[in-house]
Amino acid sequence: MKKRRLQASGVGLRQATSRSLFLNPEACSPKAYSGFTLLEITITLAILGVVLTIIYGVFAQTIAAKEFAERRADDDASARAALARMTQDLQNARATISAAAAQSQAPAPGVTPTPRAGGSSKVLPDRALFLGRVRTDGGAPVDDVAVTTIVRRPTAATFAGADLGIVHYFVAPLSPQSPVLGLYRETVFSLSGEEFDPDKANPASSVLILPGVSGLDFRFFDGRDWVEEWDSSDNRNFSAAPQAVEITLTVTNDAGESERYETAVDLPMIRNIRNPQVAGRPTPRR
Repeated sequence: MKKRRLQASGVGLRQATSRSLFLNPEACSPKAYSGFTLLEITITLAILGVVLTIIYGVFAQTIAAKEFAERRADDDASARAALARMTQDLQNARATISAAAAQSQAPAPGVTPTPRAGGSSKVLPDRALFLGRVRTDGGAPVDDVAVTTIVRRPTAATFAGADLGIVHYFVAPLSPQSPVLGLYRETVFSLSGEEFDPDKANPASSVLILPGVSGLDFRFFDGRDWVEEWDSSDNRNFSAAPQAVEITLTVTNDAGESERYETAVDLPMIRNIRNPQVAGRPTPRR
């Protein structure tokens, strides 16, 4: 009896289940138990890819801007350090007026002074020299300047001593095959006994100060006008040293971008010297 009741209840349960499935066919549909479709996943991945691309672009631009700013800051710091070093050497310049210079005859008014050929001869570092010459490379100014100044000379392993010498700033290629130019500083000490040749720099005494230099222009103030050249060995046309020097430095980086730096240097050590009056002055370049 009990067994028949269980069978009857099982039959009734199956009939009720079949009736509910018949009345609600979505309950037995595979869609009710499945995940995302392939189309939905594809659209989601496409949207995610667009969002990630935008985020990466923003980060890439930020990183590129940061690297550009750091590179420009490094270039500015190197150029300003080179100008500061030239400024220090020029401000420490020493010049004396010989008796022959004081008695030399000045040129007639209106005559443009021209440095003598003797200005290119070798000189000893203990002789007062202030030489500035116009040089060009492919139409760009690459002037050089040589002055007698106070320099620091390493005399021992633990200390450095001051010495009178000639400091020569010039522009030359980084290597014989390289088209890139650099600013060099040549130092000839008086205690070394060597002679200074402005037309032939000594590689052993020259140090690269700044690479990527594409222009170097000097102008000299004689008290009334700015002139393009100076030669203290030419006593008839130039005095011992100018009162001020204007420096224009042009630097080109690896990307081909050029930056121009300018400064004017006052020579306080020269103002105490009574320079002979120079009547003629060269016409300024600009």
